[in-house]
This record gives sequence, C-alpha cells and structure tokens, in this order.
Amino acid sequence: MINSSLMSKEDLDIISNEIENNSDETEATKNLCVHDLRRRLKEKQKKENNSKVVILFILIFFIGFLLLLIY
Repeated sequence: MINSSLMSKEDLDIISNEIENNSDETEATKNLCVHDLRRRLKEKQKKENNSKVVILFILIFFIGFLLLLIY
C-alpha cells in the first residue's frame, strides 16, 4: 500500500534532475540578458518621462489659457 502511493526513487531522481537542468538554463538566460533588460528598462523609463513632460506642458498651457479667459 505504501509503495503504490509513493513515487519510486528512480522517478524522484529523474524529476529532480529535470528541475536542476531547467533552473540552470533559466539562470544562464537571466545572466546573459541582464544588460539588455537594463537598457530596455531605461529606454522605457525615458519614454514614460517624455510622455509625462508632454502632459505636464499641455496642462500648464490649458490652465494658462483658462486663466486668460477668466481675466
């Protein structure tokens, strides 16, 4: 009864080896791509900052226009 509910030692060894192999590949990929990921993140942040600056100038212009209409 106990043997049927548990996996065999061979199955456990195979599964653990697969997990180790997959984790090694993932770590190698991460190490290779860190520079590219940082560069992409900086580019994305620059684009976001540019869009925020444009929105800020539009709001300032709109508020100034409304103030001119009020006076």
